[in-house]
Amino acid sequence: MRWLKSGLFRRFVLVMGALALLPVLFLASQIVSISQRGIQAAVLELHTKLAEKLSEQVDTYFKVNDDKLAFALASLQKKMEWSDKQELLRSLIETHSDVVEISILNGQGREILKVYNPDLSSEHELTSRSGEEGFKRFLKDRRRTVIISRAGPTASLQMYYPMNKAVLARIVVSLRALSARIASESVGGTGFAVLVDGKGEPLFYPEGRLSPEGLKTFAAWPIVKTALQSQSIGSSEFKDGGGLERVGAYAPVASMGGAVVIIQARDEAYLSANKMRRAAGLVILLVMVFSVLSATFLARRLTSPLLALTRSAEGVARGDFLGRVDIQTGDELQELAETFNKMTAQLRSYSVLQVDRLIAEQRKTEAILFSINDGIVMLDKQGKIQLANRRAREIFGLNAELSIEGKTLAGVLPESKLREAFLRAAEDPRPEAFKEIDLSTEQSRSFLRITAHPVVSPGHGAHLGVVVAVRDVTLEKELEKMKEEFLHYITHDLRNPLGSAMGFIDVLLKGTVGVLSGDQHKMVSSIKRSASRLMGLINNILDIAKMDSGRMRLSLKTTSLAGIAGRAFGILESLAAQKEIKMVLAASEEFSVEADPDLMERVFTNLVGNAIKFTPLKGTITVAIDDLGPALRVCIEDTGEGIPENYRDRIFQKFEQVTGQRHGGTGLGLTITKFFIEAHLGRIWVESEMDKGSRFYFTVPKHLVLDAEGGVAAREGVA
Repeated sequence: MRWLKSGLFRRFVLVMGALALLPVLFLASQIVSISQRGIQAAVLELHTKLAEKLSEQVDTYFKVNDDKLAFALASLQKKMEWSDKQELLRSLIETHSDVVEISILNGQGREILKVYNPDLSSEHELTSRSGEEGFKRFLKDRRRTVIISRAGPTASLQMYYPMNKAVLARIVVSLRALSARIASESVGGTGFAVLVDGKGEPLFYPEGRLSPEGLKTFAAWPIVKTALQSQSIGSSEFKDGGGLERVGAYAPVASMGGAVVIIQARDEAYLSANKMRRAAGLVILLVMVFSVLSATFLARRLTSPLLALTRSAEGVARGDFLGRVDIQTGDELQELAETFNKMTAQLRSYSVLQVDRLIAEQRKTEAILFSINDGIVMLDKQGKIQLANRRAREIFGLNAELSIEGKTLAGVLPESKLREAFLRAAEDPRPEAFKEIDLSTEQSRSFLRITAHPVVSPGHGAHLGVVVAVRDVTLEKELEKMKEEFLHYITHDLRNPLGSAMGFIDVLLKGTVGVLSGDQHKMVSSIKRSASRLMGLINNILDIAKMDSGRMRLSLKTTSLAGIAGRAFGILESLAAQKEIKMVLAASEEFSVEADPDLMERVFTNLVGNAIKFTPLKGTITVAIDDLGPALRVCIEDTGEGIPENYRDRIFQKFEQVTGQRHGGTGLGLTITKFFIEAHLGRIWVESEMDKGSRFYFTVPKHLVLDAEGGVAAREGVA
């Protein structure tokens, strides 16, 4: 049954089945869709016609009653005795079986004359109607008022007619005949009609058709809302308050401001369409079964020879070039089998030649890896060692004869700092990242650098594993140390003569040895500025050396950050004035902390100086200080050109500056500033938007103290 697993077999069956089924499916769907739309349109039209007919009957009913009663009341307004009027009203009730009672009211709503139908009412006493809703509505505009009242066992129509300024007529008409007419309408087994008032409340409907819950939520049904908002007839499909799918139609009743709604269960309304859809589905299923069986038979006849070729090809993939395929179909498949047999014969002769070449290439690769002075370890996707050269074994202290291929790093490497760093690098291979390990002892210095790269297949980029390299960088570290020491000694030796030169420059500027001319004064002043910049560079380099060696100590005093910011403004005021830059200090108090005032002044001077350097003419620099509770936060904000995102972390490194910005400087100011802030156990960072300026933030914790060794620590017991 291997042919059942064949991909070609499945595709052939799929294509053949699709060719047979798609036309049938298309035609069946079109026929069902057209028929279903026709049935649905017919059902909705039937509902619409019924709703329209009932609406007309309700309007006619109200109009006939209104015309008869209006004629009778017009006769009452003629001059006649009260007894004659009462007789006229009684005859009206006798000839109109739906009239419950007719009464004449005075202006206060009190009945002064009343006749009633004893079959429909037993209330014969004269009473006051001033509290009824209809009377209250009548008093607002004193015009004909009609309301539907549902008080009592059946609904009734109450009408108020003005007769003169002093009296009015109240007529009550029973709507039981109309209710019976509405309740008698039905559509199928579940369809019924409902008459709703202007608020959507059901007035007349068949008993038992609406549940108590349905009566409560009936006004919120979508079709009811649409019927009351629409000025014409219509139909729709909707879900009722209980989630049951229904279809229905509606028609407005203008005479009462309500509507007639026809409602039927959707399943019953579209029963014929559903039957047609099921019949079409059965036909499609039969066609599908026949198509699949036919396609299976043809596909099996086609794929059997191909499966024989596949089995032989699998043998070739395993290195078995002796197998042959015997297919006698008399068509292209037989030609393919003969070509395959010729190919295997050629591969058999070619494989013999390639074995010697592969062995030679393997020996070359092993020789190269053996000669490399870096440790190389290659891991597969499961983290197992596939290759480790001689240098890697020496670094990890592994026996050259020990077989480690196929084992994990964690199971082979001994416990050490190098092992942990090696494992972390293998878990996260990134070409741009590296990890340096200091393995120095009292007798010797040793530094190793670990890098990891993902291994991908050429062209396809498929991930094959990770290669980890270990390099000895002890010599590089020694050279770097020698360079730093040399730079330190040179700057230290330059400081004393440069200080003497600056002293002599001050003597010249003061005129102690003779008054300088204007040009001479400018030249000497320029020399002093250059010497001051050189002295600042030397001091920065010496400070960096102190920081790296850990020889810099803080002198903590109660320091006002607002005061230091003000002194920094004073120092840099002339530079800001040259560019017409406005400097603002936003501090509501002194904001005092325990800190080294000299170092904090250099922090403010460096940051504000940088802000002045990169802020254009007529810009603004704002220094704001906030109390965060356990620490104070300072923000130096400028309106300069901003810092690119890829430089926002790098600018705090030594000699690092933003490429393309030509404003001078050595690239050490922010490095020193960062060290001073971190020496106070604080943190510094920058936020910036291009062409919108930068905001340098730093924090200084409160309650700092010096420990026994002169280091800075937070005072215990202080939040």
